[in-house]
Amino acid sequence: MVMRPLFSGEDIDLHIVLGTPILYSRSYDMIIFSDVHLGFEESVARGLDYSSRRVSTRYTGMFIPKIQLRNTLKKLGFVFKYLKPKRVIINGDLKHAFDRLLRQEREEVKKLLNYLISNGVKEIIVVRGNHDNFLPIILREYGIELVREYELYFNNYKTLFIHGHLEKDISKYDLVVIGHEHPSLRCFNTYKFPAFLIVPTILGNRIVVLPAMSAYHPGTSISLDPENYLSPLIKKYGILNKARVIVWVEYETVEDIEFGIESTVSEDLVIIDNYQLDNRGISVIEFKDIETALLTCGL
Repeated sequence: MVMRPLFSGEDIDLHIVLGTPILYSRSYDMIIFSDVHLGFEESVARGLDYSSRRVSTRYTGMFIPKIQLRNTLKKLGFVFKYLKPKRVIINGDLKHAFDRLLRQEREEVKKLLNYLISNGVKEIIVVRGNHDNFLPIILREYGIELVREYELYFNNYKTLFIHGHLEKDISKYDLVVIGHEHPSLRCFNTYKFPAFLIVPTILGNRIVVLPAMSAYHPGTSISLDPENYLSPLIKKYGILNKARVIVWVEYETVEDIEFGIESTVSEDLVIIDNYQLDNRGISVIEFKDIETALLTCGL
């Protein structure tokens, strides 16, 4: 067991892979992740800033360690050790530069795709993010189409995968899975934990926001203010005071066992599931709402 249900107490075939920003579906034998931002290190070295515009602005470049691809493959290596998925959805922002195709992007996107294929993946779906211009130049070598959105059913829940940076009528879907935000929970003004968000909407459906795969993009600090978010879907439809927050904490353990679990529930406000896997501990913490998460984290 290396998974934890995304929806506690509901029969929806979406599960968090422990210690990762990756979802897994048993019925489709599929993993889902978002916001890898390969090539970020080269853009920083060149002094290209894509933080707020569709084209780059210049600043003084600096060299930072090339860790994006290595960290991504490490997370995927954990997944393939246990699950062997045959399908993958990359839900936007596979690469980083808006206005060009950087050499690092070309090389590392190919390395990632080759890694997936070499591990038995038979189908790769890539959803277009706002950073994915010029990506089809690479994908066509693999026979992969860059799609604007993708639909599936999970236990009769009609689900839309879309990056989340554009307006979209989502009224006909039960679940909408987006990236783009890179949500995180800031604690005690020191720590920032990547977070899954489950946001109910005024339409009666839910938006699932994925944390980023990128190590260099801690992203949007969750809050109750819709103006702090990037996605027009959250701004327009989200009921943020009822949004659930799920984070994970890793720690070393000396217990020489592969797996164990203990669950505790505190006044129906916080659910903590404690796991031991590969000689490390992982605690998955689900907060009933954003206010509870912020109060618990000293904000």
